[in-house]
Formats: sequence, structure tokens, C-alpha cells
Amino acid sequence: MFDQKSFEELFRLYYRPLCYYARKFNLDHFEAEEVVAQIFLKVWEIREVLFVEKSVSAYLYQSVRNQSLNYLKQKRTFSRNKEDYALKLRQAQLFSAISEEDGTSALLARELEQQIKQAIDNLPDKCREIFLLSRGENLSIKEIAEKLRISTNTVQKQISIAIAKLREVLSYCMAGILIAMRNFF
Repeated sequence: MFDQKSFEELFRLYYRPLCYYARKFNLDHFEAEEVVAQIFLKVWEIREVLFVEKSVSAYLYQSVRNQSLNYLKQKRTFSRNKEDYALKLRQAQLFSAISEEDGTSALLARELEQQIKQAIDNLPDKCREIFLLSRGENLSIKEIAEKLRISTNTVQKQISIAIAKLREVLSYCMAGILIAMRNFF
């Protein structure tokens, strides 16, 4: 099915999104890369006889889903910290049951994440800094005020401004995503 050049193109196109998707199953960065690498290795090994019924994208995402769940099951069995991997496996299975991925919602989620990041990046510098300390580092209003040597009222006001601006920007983004989803289904 694939020659080396088309396989390399497939790898370039899907490697990062598949790693991102594998992380949704509570795998860390390295575990996700390992799972995706195993998928591409298998695709290469069976390239001569591989028959993809749906799309290649759907096949790859389904493979990552299955491989991620199998990886967590194996880790749960052989790990010293069985409880941690058992919890990760339960969460991954729940995510899998909810999403039943074909790749579409993963791409939409990635698009939403990019829009959120861009909206945060577009906040005024001080507002963005305060918002990231609040939401990114989970600091309290008092801790932020002390760290930046400003009043708690200023912190509250800047967080409110940030949330209002993000809500405004993301309402447009969500409308676009809902329209895109309708076109997929």
C-alpha cells in the first residue's frame, strides 16, 4: 500500500497529531511517542498487505486508541505502581468511550486549544501575566498580589478582564467549530 516516500509523508503529516491524541489517554510525552512509534512501525511492517477500510486517518487514530489502552493495561500489570496505572487506564477508557475517535474531534480540540492560546497571547501583557499565574500556576489572588506587588483588587479586576475577553473571542471560535462539526456529520 505504501512506498517509502508516501510512508514518510504519512509520518510527517500524522506523527505529532497522533502523539497529541495519545496524550489524551493519560500517557506522558514519552509514552505517547512510544505508542505512536509502535503504530508506524506496524504500518510499515504490514504495508504490503494492509487494507484500510475507512480513511487512513481513521485507521491511525483507532490504532492509537487501541494501542494506548493496551499500553496502559500492560503497565498496570507489570508496574510497581499498579494503582496509578489502573487509574490512568480507567480514565483513558472513559475518554475512549466518550469520544469514540475517528480523528475529527481530536483535530477540533487541537484547533480550539490553538484559539485559546492565541486569545491568551493577545491579552495585554500584565493582564496575561496575572491570568496565567491564576489559571496556569493555580496561584491565589493574594499570592499573585504579593508576587507582583499589586493590590488584590487589581488582580481580581485583571482576571475578570481576561475572562471577559477570552469568553468573547472563544464564543466566535465555538460557533465556527460547531458549524465545522455539522459539516463532518
